[in-house]
Amino acid sequence: MDRAAAVRQAAETTADLADIRLAIIDQAVGSTHTPHHYPEGYTPPTPVLESWARARERGQRRDTHQPTVVSDDELDRRRERSALRNASPAARAVVDASAEESDLVYGMFDADGVMLWGQSDSRLRDQAQALHISEGARWDEESAATTAVGQVLADPRPQRVYPAEHYAYALGDWYCAGAPVSDRISGDLVGVIAFAGRASAVQPATLMLAASVAEFCARDIADEHQRTLSALRETSGKELSAFKAALLVDDDGLVADSRGVIAPTRIAPPSERELQFVAGLGVCVAERVPGGWIVRPAGPSGPILIELDLRGEPSIHVIDGADQLTIVLTRRHAQILLLLSDAGRAGLTSAQLSRFLFGDTTHEVSVRAEMSRLRRVVGTLVSSRPYRLAAEVTLTVVPD
Repeated sequence: MDRAAAVRQAAETTADLADIRLAIIDQAVGSTHTPHHYPEGYTPPTPVLESWARARERGQRRDTHQPTVVSDDELDRRRERSALRNASPAARAVVDASAEESDLVYGMFDADGVMLWGQSDSRLRDQAQALHISEGARWDEESAATTAVGQVLADPRPQRVYPAEHYAYALGDWYCAGAPVSDRISGDLVGVIAFAGRASAVQPATLMLAASVAEFCARDIADEHQRTLSALRETSGKELSAFKAALLVDDDGLVADSRGVIAPTRIAPPSERELQFVAGLGVCVAERVPGGWIVRPAGPSGPILIELDLRGEPSIHVIDGADQLTIVLTRRHAQILLLLSDAGRAGLTSAQLSRFLFGDTTHEVSVRAEMSRLRRVVGTLVSSRPYRLAAEVTLTVVPD
């Protein structure tokens, strides 16, 4: 894109956001809600404007609110896999103790925006069900447009959404607040705690409540990790003594102990049938031990060479001394690796990648999701904050 085109696109984007801002303010000013529901001098925040812009780009209609609902079997699978399962009983007990007469609906959502567990004031239950504020419903931006859950997934920090800021007309009489739950060991966003209520009974402390319950959940998850890793060290730590350099990890790739290497906090989840790259160890094999895995070098470690082959179906060949590993990629993932290689050690932010991949900076949510999928495929070959190739990696390209 040349400079003139970039300037035109920036101007169009700015005009679109200004138009959205006026639409929201007009709706807020013209609402029947009492003035205290909106702060003095109210103006919608930029993330809300950008969320509306993304909804428009996806072709979502404001007069349609139909969140995706997963099957009961899929909901059970998500509950079982979610790190929130360890925090759910205690967190729900806190909420259940005061849910009745609270004028609130409570939800615990996974990292895809699916409500895993929920609770509601009985007076709001039917209304909430009619709006699919219920277990199994998906509330990310792609499914429900602009909501507190979608906003937190896009930008993981406590956030509230006022009634007029909801993209769907059906939610125009509701306010909501949400806060992220992060895994303190892995750094992953594991879910969102959110509360919603009718605009006629807005409670300013709801954002603080969401953040407090999210903090409670994060502590429970961290404590469970420590218990699991401690048990793994107790049962299988002695297995490390047989190796010059190796890691002891659990099924999620969290490192319990190490020998002969500066251990990362986490690696890609191991598999007995696959080689994987681990920073500091090179190409590795995994061996089952009680409660987890020993991950050790498959051969001599040294500089890691990656050959990105764009002929036909894209793939990378990872060369570590005498060991080689081939990984098939999507076209999008191959494009991202090329961009990261060109960026060098400076790397790229999600906003920069959004501009390179989509032509603007309004697709950061899609970029983060794509990078998460890429890192599940290539492991620690790609680093984050900012996104870049790992320090030991050199990439060459075989063109199409």
